[in-house]
Amino acid sequence: MARILVVDDDQAIRLTLGEILQAEGHEVSFAPDGEVGLEFYRKAPFDVVLVDLAMPVKNGLRTIKELHNEYHDARIIAMTGADPENLPMAEEYGARATLTKPIDNQDMIKKIDQLLRRSVGWEDVL
Repeated sequence: MARILVVDDDQAIRLTLGEILQAEGHEVSFAPDGEVGLEFYRKAPFDVVLVDLAMPVKNGLRTIKELHNEYHDARIIAMTGADPENLPMAEEYGARATLTKPIDNQDMIKKIDQLLRRSVGWEDVL
């Protein structure tokens, strides 16, 4: 269905989200930090990117800002459990949706579906 990149330093969260998204029919790739996530996106852009805000090497806010500056049409969902007060800033930097941890699986799927429907030509597939 869609190519999704999960950028989170917590391996258990990456794997859990990956299982949920794969069960929905999505192709999922994983990055342990923002630097690796940006490298993956630059090689082959994804339909949706889930980005944790609290990560080492390159934090989520910086990752979102750089990704949005390079790819203005990138569909980014910011997620956090540690610093929800930064979610509005993530939206200012380019995130199109936000999630708080622990993540409500149905809410995540709904937000991804909404972002995918807004993409060009999605209505023709439905």
